[in-house]
Amino acid sequence: MEVNRSMNTSPSTGHLGQLLCEAPFRQMFYEFSYWRMDTFIRQMEKERRTGRILAFVRGLRLSANLIYAIRQILDGTQLTANWGHLLDESDTFCSRECDVIIHRKGQIAIWNGTTQPIMDFRFVDQRNAVAVISCKSLLRSGDIDREYCESMEPFVQKIRLFAECCGPQSVETIRSKALESGYEHFWHLYLWSKQTEARPNSEGWNKFVEEVKKLAR
Repeated sequence: MEVNRSMNTSPSTGHLGQLLCEAPFRQMFYEFSYWRMDTFIRQMEKERRTGRILAFVRGLRLSANLIYAIRQILDGTQLTANWGHLLDESDTFCSRECDVIIHRKGQIAIWNGTTQPIMDFRFVDQRNAVAVISCKSLLRSGDIDREYCESMEPFVQKIRLFAECCGPQSVETIRSKALESGYEHFWHLYLWSKQTEARPNSEGWNKFVEEVKKLAR
């Protein structure tokens, strides 16, 4: 297994604040790419063997880690992040499931949310939501879900897309299709394909942090 940990993964500015903001994403990159590139894991994926880690589990882990990072970025503001549904203004219908909701603090209900929850799922008033982020594991250009954006538009204006990884040759095609489908932004944690080693997207992490901060201004 090879993971690119060379010096080009470090930011060029050297600002301490930037290093602190990058730290959760750098840790995510090391951990997620390890499970993506391990030889045994890759063989199980190739054979599609029973017992392999499924894509939705990887995606759930990504959204959880992203929520932790966003909460840290928004600490001290009126916003926070959670997994859940948006409830419409009439309290009648829910949106589709949202991997990440960035919203003003407070919720209508919590399902199984305790101080040490197994599940921590929130129902959030759509009027308190400022953005949602759809999380994907290995994202290909053909995986862009236009229908998700269309179904979420009545609930929230800012709909964004964050992938664990995508292929080096497909990232711009994915970005273009995401924007055409209604996503406001697209980010990826790292680049990877079966023919290449993992490369962290440090510049993208910093842009993501800045966009999250803008929501609180």
